[in-house]
Amino acid sequence: MKCKKDKVEEVVPEVEEPKPTAGFTFIKPDTLKFLEYQFTGNSTNYKNLLWQFGDDSTSVEVNPKHTYRFPGKYKVTLTTRNGQGYTAAKEVMLSVVDPTINYSICGENYMKTIGGIFSVNLEAGAGPDSGEGSKKLVDQDINTKFLQAGFDGTQKCTFELKTPQVVGAYTLTSGNDAADRDPRFWILQGSLDGIQYTDLHTVTVCPWANENSGISRKQTKLFHFDNYIAYKFYRLYIKSNRGSRVFQLAEWTINKKQP
Repeated sequence: MKCKKDKVEEVVPEVEEPKPTAGFTFIKPDTLKFLEYQFTGNSTNYKNLLWQFGDDSTSVEVNPKHTYRFPGKYKVTLTTRNGQGYTAAKEVMLSVVDPTINYSICGENYMKTIGGIFSVNLEAGAGPDSGEGSKKLVDQDINTKFLQAGFDGTQKCTFELKTPQVVGAYTLTSGNDAADRDPRFWILQGSLDGIQYTDLHTVTVCPWANENSGISRKQTKLFHFDNYIAYKFYRLYIKSNRGSRVFQLAEWTINKKQP
């Protein structure tokens, strides 16, 4: 009697899908609508995709149009995935700039027009009203300066406005001598309550020439940044200077972004 052989199940190997790619281009369809961008995908071998526009917005369209609420820097990421779970991604840093802003000028100094209370955590040895006391930093006179000995990277200068304002620019004026006392690394911060602060603008390279005399002394530098919140407190947090144990700065203003 012949035995019937067991039927052997044939295993068909899974065919590997082509790996996905991720790619896109972008344009501004209307130069007057500077917040609006048209993205065009040119990805291949994908089953699904996801756009992340850097402002908590997403899309699964192939060619989405996106409108940002505010100018700023945004990381746009396109991620694609094929049917077997392989992914690809492309990232682009997008600078959304308001073409109407003139970055060589700023508006009113709110310390002067609105007023408020100025304070520091580390004071000059002779006190705030002394010849080089902290009040010289906000007296609207670049020929005076605030000098604090024993600088340790924790200098905080705070201005509490009488009423909250949307600040979009500020100025710093260097002291009259000793370039190693110039601030090199600082953060401008804003707060609604004077307790929780938000970083608004960071500088990590000293903007003044490393010279003890000449045009870099008593020189005003203007900084713009993107901010759309009316904070009551603004704080200049100086984390380092050029190496001196003494910190100095002639003037600080907080300003409306444009006139």
